[in-house]
Amino acid sequence: MLSSYKYIIALALLFLALAGGGYYFYIYPPEVLKRQTQKSLDEFAQVIATKDRAKISDYLKNLLTEQSKIKLEVTFYAMMQKNSPVISQDFEKSSFISFIDNTLYSLNDYYFNASLEEFNLNIDRKSADITFSATAWGDGISYFGGTSVNSRTSADSHCQAHVVFNNKQTTLDMLDCKVELVSVPKSGEEDKLRNNPEALKELMR
Repeated sequence: MLSSYKYIIALALLFLALAGGGYYFYIYPPEVLKRQTQKSLDEFAQVIATKDRAKISDYLKNLLTEQSKIKLEVTFYAMMQKNSPVISQDFEKSSFISFIDNTLYSLNDYYFNASLEEFNLNIDRKSADITFSATAWGDGISYFGGTSVNSRTSADSHCQAHVVFNNKQTTLDMLDCKVELVSVPKSGEEDKLRNNPEALKELMR
């Protein structure tokens, strides 16, 4: 009889553990909204993968609020560069969407992926402060010493953002990203650089 009670108690504890885990994953608001935020990042990566600039712009129109403020601090790296130039630029919603569209227009191919790192839900549970990392690359023309070279530009970004929740929709009204860029000539472009000392110098310095 005692062993039967132990069996029943074990089953009860297992049920409670499963129920608690299910509540945490499916119902507990911070966890639900955290997953919703990562889902938005994943959806943006999926839209980027379509290579459809109109869809990408439309997604950003829904993702960004009318009051969105965006700041990009971009550091450009070269192979032998010691003092890398840094450019900082502020955007509002419309100017940022145009900037992204113009950048994609100049590329032959591109990729983007982002991963949520920190999620801090505010007391009202209507917004959160987050950090995420993103990797991206784009293939297109870069200019070294006035010579056009087919290149791949890779970007590693670390971003802080403020997201707002409205029902099941996640919007973004602040984004501050530090971006590290490096461009490398694609295979087969070496002769263009060998025949142009200024281009080679610019690539290496």
